[in-house]
Amino acid sequence: MAEKNKKGLNLKLYGVFAIIVVAVILGALTVFTFTARYTAFDPEKTAVAYVDTIVQTGDGYNACKNTLLSKDMKFGDFIRQNYINPVIYENYKPGAGTKGLKGLNDESLKGEKNLNDNGELEGKVIDTMYPFFVNLIESNGGFDAYDAIFTQYISELQKVRKDVFGDTYFDDSAFFTAFEANLATYGESLTGTQDEYDKNTGVQTKVASVGAYQEKFGEDYKIEVVSAGKTENGENKCTVSVTVNVNGEAEVENLPVTLVKIGRSWYVDNTACDTSELYSFYK
Repeated sequence: MAEKNKKGLNLKLYGVFAIIVVAVILGALTVFTFTARYTAFDPEKTAVAYVDTIVQTGDGYNACKNTLLSKDMKFGDFIRQNYINPVIYENYKPGAGTKGLKGLNDESLKGEKNLNDNGELEGKVIDTMYPFFVNLIESNGGFDAYDAIFTQYISELQKVRKDVFGDTYFDDSAFFTAFEANLATYGESLTGTQDEYDKNTGVQTKVASVGAYQEKFGEDYKIEVVSAGKTENGENKCTVSVTVNVNGEAEVENLPVTLVKIGRSWYVDNTACDTSELYSFYK
């Protein structure tokens, strides 16, 4: 993986800007959610959007918003109910409410370091978790094994936070802040980065680096994802063949994406798709 090309800021600067960066990411995710809903009426557009989200920045996480995992609720709520809440609240059952429950997100569990952190320690948590995040993605061949990824990441995150903050406090923000920051860095390890500076202070917030895509395909590479046609498997099911072109050449050909129609919307059947090739085509 292109982690060898990752150039970070010093820890203090990273801590200062970590929360700002995540806020920007969350804003972008709102736009993504709107787009996903718009494309859901067309199976080919849904399949293309699913694959495109993965290949552009290695983002299988947000690609899940095009899948059956998001048919009944927002993807963030799916993660809360099935992975975060069972850790926070003892004997919590997925789908149950949390009103009146007391768990690891009780403010009284916050230690002095946690209460007084200006973002520097949060930045240390994020940096410490990054190699673990990369290993999870590589060892699982992407996000198809989302259950293992979320379960193992949360378990490790609790240990790291305890080491850094010296307390047992844990909430959903702890997960989303660290995971989505790691996801953004992972994407930059593929696409590369440019020097960036805070417009108000002039402080450098990002250091230029060369990504894995640039190393393989050139500085001005262009990735295009297109549908190569669909096959009907019944009234409410189909398979779309998706091709990934880089600089006009097919790097992944006819990747089958199975979709299911529920109501008026199409969802990717994530249990019937193998996206591992999308995380290794550039190697």
